[in-house]
Amino acid sequence: MSEIVTIQDPQEWIPANVSDGQLYVKVNQAVGVVKLSNLDGHLMQLDNGDWGISAEGYRACNVVAGIPTITPDTMKLPDGREVCNPYIELDPATGTADKFWSHKITVGKSALGGLVVSSATVLLDIRVRFARELMQKIESNRDAGKLCMSESLSDEEKRSGIFIPFQGSIGVYGRHDCTDTIRVIQNLISNKEHGDKIVQTLAWKSSIKQQPSMPPSKIRVVNGSASVLVVGYKLDMSLNELEAISKEYKETGLVEGAEVLETVSTTSEDSHENAEFSLLSTEGGTRF
Repeated sequence: MSEIVTIQDPQEWIPANVSDGQLYVKVNQAVGVVKLSNLDGHLMQLDNGDWGISAEGYRACNVVAGIPTITPDTMKLPDGREVCNPYIELDPATGTADKFWSHKITVGKSALGGLVVSSATVLLDIRVRFARELMQKIESNRDAGKLCMSESLSDEEKRSGIFIPFQGSIGVYGRHDCTDTIRVIQNLISNKEHGDKIVQTLAWKSSIKQQPSMPPSKIRVVNGSASVLVVGYKLDMSLNELEAISKEYKETGLVEGAEVLETVSTTSEDSHENAEFSLLSTEGGTRF
């Protein structure tokens, strides 16, 4: 269904019909109304009931915006260590992946045409995500487990469940014979196997959603869909120029002539993100 966009100086714009919307182009700039659908995985509902745009939704928006992504070979962690990108930390007790880090940079333009460099460093902590998911299950099903201290568990409970500490000896306990707990454990295993791809998807999302040409992260959804305005600019930059931007940002934290936006976060705000869905296609941005 086509939509009409009200813009300044419409005589300078040329309308072009596109699927599920209307696209207007002007020399080096385009404005499009993108229809996002919950059924297509474009949207996600937050804990407070508000609706946000998922990684897949931002990829749909990026079909219009055309914002390129830089993935530096290395990254600096908040503790000052320089490591490969993405970076995986192992659990010393099990030898399996425990934490995943990723760093992404996107390069776009502001409403006035100025260069905007958006940097995002994201941590996916498997242990914290597992504890969070299990606590959510326990809130709705007390048979799934409980919040407790490790020393309070009986020998039988230790044999028939799993305990994950998150603050000293305080942690969350889940029972193996509960279907809800089994599903959370399955997610834990999946996150360990695919965590590097998931964290790269979420770092890309965290970076691109800061770009001024993208719609607000929280939007109004009616009957499972929302129409958002996206601005695209023609960015004539070669791979070498993008790599030069990445190098300058890494060395100085700045990029000459550009506005630099930075964020460092965990994935807790994206607990409802269907990251696996975001790996399916290539339109609108790279799948990692």
